[in-house]
Amino acid sequence: MKRYHEKLLHESEKIWSAILKHPFLVKTAEGTIETDTFKTWIQQDFIFVREAIPFIAVLLAKAPLALRSNFIQIMVGLDKELELFRNNAQKHGVDLGNIQPSPTCHAYIQFLMNTAYNGSFEEGFTVLYAAEKVYLDSWMAVKKGMNGSSPWQEFIDNWTSEGFVQYVDWLAMTLDELVQGQSETQLKIYSNIFRQTARYEFLFWDMAAKKEVWPI
Repeated sequence: MKRYHEKLLHESEKIWSAILKHPFLVKTAEGTIETDTFKTWIQQDFIFVREAIPFIAVLLAKAPLALRSNFIQIMVGLDKELELFRNNAQKHGVDLGNIQPSPTCHAYIQFLMNTAYNGSFEEGFTVLYAAEKVYLDSWMAVKKGMNGSSPWQEFIDNWTSEGFVQYVDWLAMTLDELVQGQSETQLKIYSNIFRQTARYEFLFWDMAAKKEVWPI
């Protein structure tokens, strides 16, 4: 019998396949991605990680007592990721000082915060698991497809590290525990949220690949 997180992944198999085959990831692995394209991702993901900290803070306020210390550590981890972005931005000449979210980044952040504020803790936790699982699988796919080192190696190493693997495994296990005994109606809500998060993750790669900007 599948555990709940495995069921979610099975239900989103087509979306997951599209994510892992996205040209942004394929070209990053091949070493053929345009520098400006990757710089677009750096700018937009920097914004996303920055805004993910308030998302985690809202979940922390709703979290069961036993999970509060974990969420404090998650915020610390995100703050370290911001430093990773700043260091690489300086190294590669990427401006992080005067940037605005693209339409996709803006919409994704709004989805994040709406779920955190208006949804249950379990709903917000489902978003967190989906987003982190996508990043683990995406960067693992990049790592496996590489034939050498990459100018973006620090990003690849960050999301394929043993520590990150263990963190995502913990998210999966904890989600399974959180939803035990809940109704099929509620489980369906989590399933829809998981799938929607995965769709946004696909669109995020697409946004970076197309260097998306506001049309007006």
